[in-house]
Amino acid sequence: MTRKILGIVAIVLVLAGIVAFSFSNKFEKGIASKANAEREYTIKNKWDLPEVLEEVSGIHYYAPNKLASVQDEDGTIFIYDLDKKEIEKEINFAGSGDYEALTIKDQDAYVLRSDGVLFEIKNFLKNPKIIKYDPDIDHSVNFEGLCFAKESGKLLMITKEEDVEDGVKNVYSFDLTSKSFDKSVPFKLETEKGIFKDYKGSFRPSEIEINPKTGEYYVLDGKNPRLLILNSSFKVLRLISLDEDDFEQPEGISFDDEGRLFISNEAGKNDANILEIHLNPDK
Repeated sequence: MTRKILGIVAIVLVLAGIVAFSFSNKFEKGIASKANAEREYTIKNKWDLPEVLEEVSGIHYYAPNKLASVQDEDGTIFIYDLDKKEIEKEINFAGSGDYEALTIKDQDAYVLRSDGVLFEIKNFLKNPKIIKYDPDIDHSVNFEGLCFAKESGKLLMITKEEDVEDGVKNVYSFDLTSKSFDKSVPFKLETEKGIFKDYKGSFRPSEIEINPKTGEYYVLDGKNPRLLILNSSFKVLRLISLDEDDFEQPEGISFDDEGRLFISNEAGKNDANILEIHLNPDK
């Protein structure tokens, strides 16, 4: 009799455990599904970067499965192969410095230093020639982002901090025809008005890029991970919060010709990486 009772108790405990596990598993999956549903983006692919790129600060998709990148401290362009998941080439263009972004037009690469000095690396993949341009700005400016605007034929550079007006981040431009910095500021980003009031922390741009499919501007915030989308007139359309577990410090952004979106993150508790993400439709 005792054995029968013990057997029944054992069966009941096993069944209870199975039910509890099943419920817990469904509950956790439910939470995860809800969290994913509430996100405004989906991560499609991830590439962990080698240690030399732990301070990755800028990326540019320039050929099928090829990303050019720079990091904060070295005057080197790193060519990363997305298929092989490795660096296949390094191109030195300057000594150590605070390099924040790069962009590519045809066979020429351009790298922006935080003080506004612009490096042109002509024919960057073969026999590169380096030309340096000093900004014609009469005050200190902290630059973070760089992109090529195809329609105007100019490079656009966005500031991380306010450099003239409180609450305003300026976008400066460099004319690729005259090879000179423009006197006027084509765009201003007011980061203390409108949509920004609903978010904590100042918006501090870390990169700027143009979606080749829509002509919209995409601006990253590296300190409080967010992605800002503006139309071709630089009017704010959407501000997307990025999960800090996925985006520890987003510093680089690029598109391929089909509009696939890539964002690079500096190393933190995790390795530096590149994420391909898909933005979910705005509700």
